[in-house]
Amino acid sequence: MEKSFITDDLRKRVGSELGRAEYEIEKGRIRSLADATLDDNPLYQDGEVARGSRYGGMIAPPAIVWPIIPPQMDWYVTQYDFPLKRLLNAGFEQELFEPVRPGDRLTGVVTLAELEEKEGRIGHMVFFHFDVVWTNQRDQKVMSLRQSFIKY
Repeated sequence: MEKSFITDDLRKRVGSELGRAEYEIEKGRIRSLADATLDDNPLYQDGEVARGSRYGGMIAPPAIVWPIIPPQMDWYVTQYDFPLKRLLNAGFEQELFEPVRPGDRLTGVVTLAELEEKEGRIGHMVFFHFDVVWTNQRDQKVMSLRQSFIKY
């Protein structure tokens, strides 16, 4: 690899908190997401059925935070002064710990977890890996997300 596109400024941010995002979970949003994804699980749709479940009430599908991209993560992959301009969402991994319920207030803490450079068929690539840890208002960890993007 001839030249590194990862600046010293970016390197020193690896492992550091970039910011936080807050999000309130509403019943209507849970139902809308379930409808949009054609998920007819009654735990996401029917409060009465959900009350009789092991969860004791309605819960949100695991995808509830997918559309939430904390602004700091978005800024790093779209606005940060970087010579490689094309962007590819390289996927994510999610781990669930506690059910998310209507009325929960989630806080996501964003960390730039890792940077790596590679050469590929599309040319020089820089991988940005972000970790987002989501907690609820009771400070319980409800899920973690590793989101990766490629600049090329």
